[in-house]
Amino acid sequence: MPPNIFRFLRASGRYPYHSLRGKVRYLQFLLLYLLGRRGFGDMSIVPLVKRMYRLGSDDEFFTRYALAIQGFEELWKSRSRESREDIEHFYQEHDKDIWRQAFLSERSYEYKQKILHTYHIIKEEGLSHSDPILDYGGGAGVLVHYLAREGYRAVDMADIPSHTLSFVRQTMSDLLAHVITVDGLEDFGRERYAVIVSLACLEHTLEPLNITRKLVAALRRGGLFIVDFPVETDFLGSHTRQAQEQRPAAFVFLRETCEELVPYHLYRRKR
Repeated sequence: MPPNIFRFLRASGRYPYHSLRGKVRYLQFLLLYLLGRRGFGDMSIVPLVKRMYRLGSDDEFFTRYALAIQGFEELWKSRSRESREDIEHFYQEHDKDIWRQAFLSERSYEYKQKILHTYHIIKEEGLSHSDPILDYGGGAGVLVHYLAREGYRAVDMADIPSHTLSFVRQTMSDLLAHVITVDGLEDFGRERYAVIVSLACLEHTLEPLNITRKLVAALRRGGLFIVDFPVETDFLGSHTRQAQEQRPAAFVFLRETCEELVPYHLYRRKR
């Protein structure tokens, strides 16, 4: 059996695809694969980018995208990135993530698969559309935009000061409950959110363990924490050694405070 098929079948037995209803949802991945670039167009934030930058065509978008993703590693290495201030400044020096995430939201099967999977988990919870959801480190807002399009009205997004956060404020404020600046003064409250999501974020931080503690404290008893915190060995980009050093402790904390539904990915806070 080909490895990809084996992984596909194995994943179909995990939460939230373990039930009959979950199996039906899982077929959407096959539909997404068959439709390719045209699949799940509601995920695309390209129209928002074109509107904000006053672009008249897809060709203009792809030209700007190609220019925006050049020199990314060189920019990271152009100055010290040892402190929180240095790292935050990096995300104010470029708008590459807006263009990259917009491109992926329209053209990447793998990226759309991640967004669809997260949506399926939230859908499986049977939340009302007014239950609060937080996307921590949401970048250009692809996930929160899709959740809002699917009817969720109490979605918050949080990120550090950056071009992506400004983009979300300008294009999605009317869709979201709150757009939160992570600056050390932010307050997520205690036991507030039904679901907290953090995808491809913690590996870029200096204190992922403290961030994880803060997020779990903001999660309701019985609420879900969806996390994507990969192992990284490339520190020439925006990944940090400190994040990798604290990664094991962050997952130990999650296993102590939460039920582990899917290892290194999905946790339910203990009641």
